[in-house]
Amino acid sequence: MNSWQLTTLVLVVLAAVIGGGGWLILHYNRERKQQLDERLLAVKRAAVERAAAEKAAAEQKWRAESAAINQAAAERLAAKRLVAERAAVERAAVERAAVEQAIAEWAAAEQAEAERVRYQRSSEERRETQGGEERMRAVEDAIAEWVEAEREGNRLAASTTPGKPVERTYTRTEALHQQVRSAAELVEKEVHDLEFIKNRIEANVDFLPIEFQQTIEDWKAGKIFRRSTFEDLKLKFRYKAYSIEDGYEMLYLYNEWLNQQRQKLRVFIRLMGAEVDSSESIQAAIERVEKTEREKYLEMDVDVIFTLRDIRAILEKLIDMETVLRELEAVCRKRSEQIIAPPWEARGSL
Repeated sequence: MNSWQLTTLVLVVLAAVIGGGGWLILHYNRERKQQLDERLLAVKRAAVERAAAEKAAAEQKWRAESAAINQAAAERLAAKRLVAERAAVERAAVERAAVEQAIAEWAAAEQAEAERVRYQRSSEERRETQGGEERMRAVEDAIAEWVEAEREGNRLAASTTPGKPVERTYTRTEALHQQVRSAAELVEKEVHDLEFIKNRIEANVDFLPIEFQQTIEDWKAGKIFRRSTFEDLKLKFRYKAYSIEDGYEMLYLYNEWLNQQRQKLRVFIRLMGAEVDSSESIQAAIERVEKTEREKYLEMDVDVIFTLRDIRAILEKLIDMETVLRELEAVCRKRSEQIIAPPWEARGSL
């Protein structure tokens, strides 16, 4: 092999080595650049992920802080509302206690007044019992004097008026019958008056719960008393029940009046010539006197029978009055219960 060929071979080998080395260098550079790009991309991705995580953490922290702030504000508002509600409840309790105290004092005063009236009534009844016979005799004497004066006046007028026709003079029984009729008219009037009073109070007492129910329905609908509470409305109607006429004084007066009328009936029977035992009932006395008079047959005095009939009619009206008085007492008790414990309280139905 000559030198040229050797040189050529060396050059070829060198070219091959250089080409292979360049390719290797180029391949290495390409790989290196790819690795650097991947690392740079990974760094960027990590930076983006880290920024997103930091942003999410910041948002979560902000939401948590906002929720804590809102919760704290809500708790403060709830605390304020609770304090206001407690103050309102305490104020309502104080007002209700004041009203209950006032009503309790009124009830105690009414009870004390009732005890006083009962004691006074018992004392008066004792005095009435002690002086009953005296009063009956006084009434009897007064009626007897009136009868005699009426008869004497008629006789005097007939004897001192010349030329005037003689007027018929009244007998004792006829004059007494006039007194009985007058008493019957008075009792009739008092029965109607008492019935009217009882019906008026009863109507007001019975209508009050209905009026309260209607007021509550209108109040719930916002038609009336918009600024009033349910306690205000209950207080309003308790005061309204208090203003209704109770009738207790009327009940006491009519009981006394009834006793007086019974005594007057006994006086009438006694003036007709019959003794009336205090233990004997008026009805039994009437029947006994009527039987005695009818046994006279032809000598029977019809005026006595008619007078006894009118006395019996008065007694029946007095018995009817007792029934009305019992009804009035029930109405008065119901009215008092509406003040002390009205049906619209918790024990009742709204």
